[in-house]
Amino acid sequence: MTTLNLSFFHDSFFRLLVTITFFLAASLLPFAGLFFLLFLPLVLYVLCYLADFGKTLIAFLASLCAVTVFLWALNAAAPVTALTAAGLAGMLMFWTVQKRFSVEKVVLLPSLLLVGAIAFYFIYGGVQLSITPWQLVEKHIQEAVEINIQFYSRLPLNNEEIQSITNSKPQMISLFTMIFPALCVLAAVFTVWINLLAAGRLLKSRGILPAQLSKLSEWSAPAWLVWVFIAAGGMSAVPMAPVRVSGVNLFLVASFIYFLQGLAIVSFFFQHRNISSFFRFLVYFLIAIQQMLMIAIAAVGFFNLWVDFRKYLRKDRTTD
Repeated sequence: MTTLNLSFFHDSFFRLLVTITFFLAASLLPFAGLFFLLFLPLVLYVLCYLADFGKTLIAFLASLCAVTVFLWALNAAAPVTALTAAGLAGMLMFWTVQKRFSVEKVVLLPSLLLVGAIAFYFIYGGVQLSITPWQLVEKHIQEAVEINIQFYSRLPLNNEEIQSITNSKPQMISLFTMIFPALCVLAAVFTVWINLLAAGRLLKSRGILPAQLSKLSEWSAPAWLVWVFIAAGGMSAVPMAPVRVSGVNLFLVASFIYFLQGLAIVSFFFQHRNISSFFRFLVYFLIAIQQMLMIAIAAVGFFNLWVDFRKYLRKDRTTD
C-alpha cells in the first residue's frame, strides 16, 4: 500500500494537477491574485511543452472543476470565467505555435479568446441584473473611479485638488466608458504578449525556442496599419457619437500596436549593444511608469515604417 501511495505522489500527472490547482487557487487571492491570473497563460503554455498537451488539458479541466465547485459552494462563481479564459489562452498559444502560425496569429487568437470572455462576462452579467452590457460596464467603471477618488482623498493633498478630482468624476466615467472596448483589446494583447516573452525566457533555458518566436525583436507591424491609424484619427474628429467613439477606440488600438513595435526596436537595440539585464529592466520600468516615454516609443514604432531604425542599428554594428 505504501508503494502505491508513493508512486501516486511521484506520478507526473499528479504533479501537473497540483501545479495547476495551486495557480488557479492563487489567482483567487485578493490583490496578489491579479499577478497569478496575469501569468496563468504562461503556466499552461510552458506545461504543455514540459508535459503533454493532452495531459495538461485534462489536468486543467479537472482543477477548474474542483475550483468551480468550491466557488459555487461559497456563492462566488464570478472568477470562473477569468480562470477558464486565461488557462485556455495559454494552451491556445501553445497550439498556434505548434501549428507554426505567424507571430500575429499566435498573439491574435488567444487575445480574441480573452476579449470574448470579457464580452461574455458583461453580457451574462447584464442579463442577470436586467440591464444592458454597456450599463454594466458603466457601473463597474463608476465603482472603480469612486474607489480611486477615495484613495486620493486620503493622500496629503489640499482641499482644492481633492475637490477638483471629485468634480471630474463624471468626465472620467464618461471617458473610460467610451474607450472601454479599446482597453479590453489592449489588456488582452498585452497579456498574451508579455506571457510569450516571459515563457520564451523560461523555455530558452531548457533549449526550447519556437522558430517564429525566436526573433520577436525584429517583428514589425503590417504596413497597412498606417491607413487604419490615419482613418481612425479622422473618425475621432467626426461629431457623430458612434463614428467618433469607434474612431477613438481604433486609434488607441493602432497606437498600442505601434507601441509594441517600438518595444521590439528597443529590444533589438539592447541585444545588438549587449546591454546588461539590469539596465534593460530599468528602462522597461521607466517606460511602464512614464506616459511620455510610452508616447515616444509608440512614435518610434510608427516612424519605423519610413526610417527602419533596425537597419541603421545593423549598420552601426558592422562598422564598430
